[in-house]
Amino acid sequence: MNTPALDLTFASDTIAANRGLDIVLARGIEDVAALYRAGADAREPYLSPVYGELSRGFPPTYFRTGTRDLLLSDSVRMHAALRKAGAEADLYVGEAMPHGGFIVLGRETPEDRDARADLVRWLARHWPAQATRRD
Repeated sequence: MNTPALDLTFASDTIAANRGLDIVLARGIEDVAALYRAGADAREPYLSPVYGELSRGFPPTYFRTGTRDLLLSDSVRMHAALRKAGAEADLYVGEAMPHGGFIVLGRETPEDRDARADLVRWLARHWPAQATRRD
């Protein structure tokens, strides 16, 4: 998951701590989430998976975020919850990376290439047949 929104209650501390640092999610995330929720409880696990029952089995999961991502703590909390539930989960945190990485600004940076390479290695470990497939 690439910098996912996993808690629409916005209880994660980086919602406040990284406000003004995340150049991608600068404003309006709460308004967009309210539209998405359409009046439903923000703690509903289908909307905020971090509150879900994770011990019943969860596939291997990869999280990517950055130290300046408004949603950094969402990824950290979900990663920890999955590990606590016994699921395999990996977390990549890019230094100074905003929500979605730097590539959203129009061009790929060395940090984006490093993050992509990490994901490709992870996918090759979990889906080896797909990693060698040529279509």
